[in-house]
Amino acid sequence: METWRVVAGAITMLAVSLVGIALATNFRGVAEWHMRRSMAAASVLRRVPPWRFLPDAAQEERLPRWVLLDRLFGAAIAVVGIMALVDLGYRLITGQEIDTVK
Repeated sequence: METWRVVAGAITMLAVSLVGIALATNFRGVAEWHMRRSMAAASVLRRVPPWRFLPDAAQEERLPRWVLLDRLFGAAIAVVGIMALVDLGYRLITGQEIDTVK
């Protein structure tokens, strides 16, 4: 077994879990910040004729719903990351072969 793959996998799973927990709990406003940045990046994809004006008020009205969805995705990501860490720990303790892609 290559040790660096196990360590890299554990670090990656821990990072994914922490990001998921930060999104799920809206730690220091990270979910709202993420959705504001995502909405700003996606706003350039809207095709608006030059003679038409679209106010940004609709974006502010939709923000709470998107933040809630982002928090739900964060919770799912956190659960998957924690399950993967538990699986890695179980495989290390029992001595089972850890599946790697080469």
